[in-house]
This record gives sequence, structure tokens and C-alpha cells, in this order.
Amino acid sequence: MDPPERPRRRDKAKELINRPVKFLQKSFGSRTSSPSRSRPTTSHAADEPAGLGSKIYEGVKTTLRRIVDVSDVFPPLKSTAAGLLAICNAIDAYGENHEEFDALLKRVKVLSEIIDKSPPDVEQGVKDRFSGLSRTLEEKKKMLQDKVNPNRSGVDRAILTDQDKQEVLKLTREIRFAIEIAMFDVTIKNMDQTLQIISEVHWLKEQIKDHTGAMYKTEKAVQFLKSSKMFEKLGKVEGAEYSNAKRGSGCIAGSRVSLLAMLLMWATDPVSPHLFWLSGLAGTGKTTVSKTFCSQLRNRRLLGASFFCTLQESDKRDVYLIIPTLARILAEERPRFGEALEEILESDIACRNPTEMDLKEQYLKLILQPAEQTLAADELLVLSVDALDECEDKAAIRCFTEAVLSQKPAIPLKFFLTSRPEISLRESFGSSTHHGWLRLHDIEANIVKADVLIYLNYQLKCISTLYEYYQANWPPPEIQTLANVSGTLFIIAATMVKYIETYSGNCLKRFQELGQPSANVQLAGIEALYSTILAEAFKDLDQEEADMIHSCLSLLVTAQRPVSVNDYAKLLRTDTLAIREALKSLHSVVQIPDKGCDDALISIFHASFVDYLTSES
Repeated sequence: MDPPERPRRRDKAKELINRPVKFLQKSFGSRTSSPSRSRPTTSHAADEPAGLGSKIYEGVKTTLRRIVDVSDVFPPLKSTAAGLLAICNAIDAYGENHEEFDALLKRVKVLSEIIDKSPPDVEQGVKDRFSGLSRTLEEKKKMLQDKVNPNRSGVDRAILTDQDKQEVLKLTREIRFAIEIAMFDVTIKNMDQTLQIISEVHWLKEQIKDHTGAMYKTEKAVQFLKSSKMFEKLGKVEGAEYSNAKRGSGCIAGSRVSLLAMLLMWATDPVSPHLFWLSGLAGTGKTTVSKTFCSQLRNRRLLGASFFCTLQESDKRDVYLIIPTLARILAEERPRFGEALEEILESDIACRNPTEMDLKEQYLKLILQPAEQTLAADELLVLSVDALDECEDKAAIRCFTEAVLSQKPAIPLKFFLTSRPEISLRESFGSSTHHGWLRLHDIEANIVKADVLIYLNYQLKCISTLYEYYQANWPPPEIQTLANVSGTLFIIAATMVKYIETYSGNCLKRFQELGQPSANVQLAGIEALYSTILAEAFKDLDQEEADMIHSCLSLLVTAQRPVSVNDYAKLLRTDTLAIREALKSLHSVVQIPDKGCDDALISIFHASFVDYLTSES
């Protein structure tokens, strides 16, 4: 009897192309994941397998297909279902199981039930959440499909690089976080994380529970630590934390979903850079994002401490008080850290006056040393500092960032910073590769504009006079006009809301007038912001330097179209270095090309800046 023929390489390739997942199972074993410390289970179906290929998983995909095929479903619900289905197909194409996929699929299952059972009269807040989620899923779906494109040959998909696989898993986690941010309230007790569907989804009550593995025990600060004389050395800055109501509210539900998911991805990744800088122009919503991110971190027990700087209060614009305040908060939250810190304050002569120490020494002695002595190797912790640019001492700001950048912790302790793109910060970060960085104004305009629309719709609906007048036809078309005026600047939208709801005026009349395309209402909040920026730009300059800034601004206003850095230099009879030097303090309001791109255009971020420059005042 002749031995059976060995399958030819061409036949194996053909089988791989036609049935990639099945082929991978046969060639490399079944798609089972390795034992996991963090295996999520739904509370009502803890014993039912729901991984790739299971009956539950296939049922979820069937439900999603049916929702996509129904023509009368609310568009964001339908597009969310389509995004989830595409993501499931991309994961199928990946061809391997993984605990990250299992965690995501648990959330997809519950979300598919929410969509499937949604009543026709879904309230606006839930619609906004689905709108934000659907846009995020569309964005992440494209990125995921680029990595595991079902249209690529099976051979190509089978040989994903290790880096590609890691990126797929990171994208999967970001999608999971986006779903959690949009549709779940997260709480942690002991070593279990519970995701409860938001109360607005009244037609379905469901929970997901994850076992989180190692986590610090919930402890209250020991009283002697709070009353310790040693901690008085750290100063007593009150109200600097994110929870202070004076810092404003967080992001409206359904907005900034993709950004927040990306930030959570960075915070929970042990190998991501230890510092993340969220840079943004004036009015792009940095503080609102920061508040919401801190809240998300707190819910997951990942927030160590926060400090929100502000020009309005002297102790919150002093760089030398930031690290001592963060250390004091950490000591109150984590007694073991407090004990280690107290010992350092008592025994180290260099810590005699902590608020006057060199900033690098502050960070080393007050944060790093006690943290490395007491925090577990797998205990993720994030310290957050918002609006660092609002501190007065610009040289100290640079020293602060360099202190954090140059001293990488031996444990997963991370720093989250937000600021405008001031020159002192850009230079510090420009010379370092040990950080993550995102410029808010680089996020695609259509994504930000959609978030601004959600914000305006929510805030204006809270004005009872407006909502009662338009209730049957809400949202009125004027809201879209206001969103168009705001562009990508949340501060424009916020200022218009404040203008409309002023008690001394007729809010309905103001809303209708402002909602006209030809409206030209003076927005005092914007003017005050621009005045502050220009005052800082002209501070301590000699006459020649001031004249150059004035000339650049004059050209910016009078040019019929944006011109390049080279054109500025030619028209003003100087060199490109002088142009960049003149505009370096105006990055918050003027878009200046990166170094080496002198043929690129200089432009404004919002037309209101030109209106301000040309106003009589």
C-alpha cells in the first residue's frame, strides 16, 4: 500500500486562504488562551463560555447582523452595531484567542443586548452616548482592520509580527475601555471590578464582574499620619484636587470617548512611557478631559493624587507646592507610603524645608523613594497635574518637567500632565523620548466638532426656558449653528452657553439671535483669554522684539490667505529664525509649522482671534 501523499505547499496555502481560522487551529492547535489572572464573567452566566467560536459569541454576531439589517433603527445604534460586528470579524481574522478578546466580548455581548432591546423613545442622553461610542468604534475599527485585514491573504494574516500582535491587543483594550466609558459605571471592591449598566438604560439591568488580581487593600489614613508634625512641612494647599467643584464639570456623556479610552490604555499598560503630556491650545477642553480622566482613574483605583493649577489662586500657581501636595495626598490615601515619607522627612536633612527644595530632589525624596519602598511591583498608580502652564515661574515649570522626565520610576508609577504648548514645555519634551504625547488640536476636526455638538445640546437642554419652548422639536437648528461657530474650541461653546443663560437677559432671545448665521455677539470670556495670552507674549520684551511680534500679527491679519514661514521672513525682511522666535509664545492661538518645515503655512486656530485683534478695544 502506497503511503498517503503529503499535502503540497500550494494546497496548504489554498486551504489557508479559504479557511484561515480553521487552518490555524489544525496547524497550530486549538485557540485556547493561557490561564489568566483577570477573567471577566457576566453575573448571570458565569459558567457559560463566551469566547471566540462559542455559541454565545456566534449568537451575539447574529444579533448584531440583524440590528444592522433593520432600516428603522436609530442611526447611532445601528452604526454602533455595525462597528461591533466589524470588530468581531477583525478579531476572527486574527485567528487566536486571548484574554483581552474575551474581556471585550463580554462587553460586546451586554452592549448587543442593550441595542437589541432599546425602546423607540430612547432619551437624548443615551443617544449621545451611542453617538460618541459609534464614532470611536468606527475609528478603532479602521485601525484594527489595517492590522488584520480580512481582505489580505491568509498567509499574510498568519504571520503578524509580534509588534502587530501587541498593537492589536492594545486596540482591543482601547475598544473595551470605550464601551465601559460610554455605557457602564465602574466600581471596585476588594479584588473585584463591577461594571453596572448606566441607570439611563432602564430596560436592561446587567453587570459584568472582573477579578482584578493583585490590588492594594482599601485603607483609611492612620490618624497619627494626618496629625503628624512632619506633614506640616509639606504645606497645606486646599482644593487642588480634581474633585473640587470650582474646576468645572467633566466631559458630557458620549463625548471624548476615544480620547479617554486611549488615555486609560496608557495608564493600564505597564510598559507604556511613565509620563504622558496632553497638550492643547487655549479653549480645547484640557481641564475638562483631565477631570474626567481622573474620575475614571479613581473609579478603577488607579489615581494616586491630582493637582489642578490655576492663575487665580497663589498657592495653585506655585510650581514648588505641586510635588509636596501630591505627596501629602498620597500619604493620606496610602498609610504605608505615608510612614515611609514621614521617615524620610524626619531623617533626611535635605528635606528640612520640602517646599523650597530643588524640584528634582523634591520628586526623588517626596515621591519616588517612598513609592518604591512601599508600592507593589504590579500596582499601577497615576499622578495628575493639570494646567501646568498656569504656574508663574516659567523656568521652574521647565525644571519640573525635566525632573519627572529624567527619573524613571522602578515601579509602574506614572505622571499625567496637561498644558498649553508653551515654549518652556515644548523645549523640555522636545529633548526627551521618554514620554507619550498628544496634541488635542491634532485630533480630527470632525470628531471634536461632534463632541462640541453633544456638549451644546446637553448644556442648552438644561436651560428650562429653552427646552420648554422647543420641547417638541428638540434639538432646534440654532444648536448646529452654534456648533459651527465654535468649531473645535470648547471654550467658544462654553462662553456662548454662559452668555445665553445669564440671569439678567432674555435667554430665549439671546439664543435665537446667537443662533443666526450672521450673529456678531461679543464673547467677553474669549476676549479675556486672548488678552492674557498676548500679555504673556509681550512680557519683558525690548522694543525691537515687541515690534517683530506686532509685525507678524499684522501680517497674519492682513494677508488674504495663510502664508509660509519663508514668506513671512521675506515680507518682513528677516530670517525664519526671527519669525519663529517672535511667534514662539503664541502657539496657543497661532498654528506654527514644526522646525524644518518652513514652506508650511502659518495660520490661526479660530477666526475669533482675528476678530479680537481687529476690534476697537
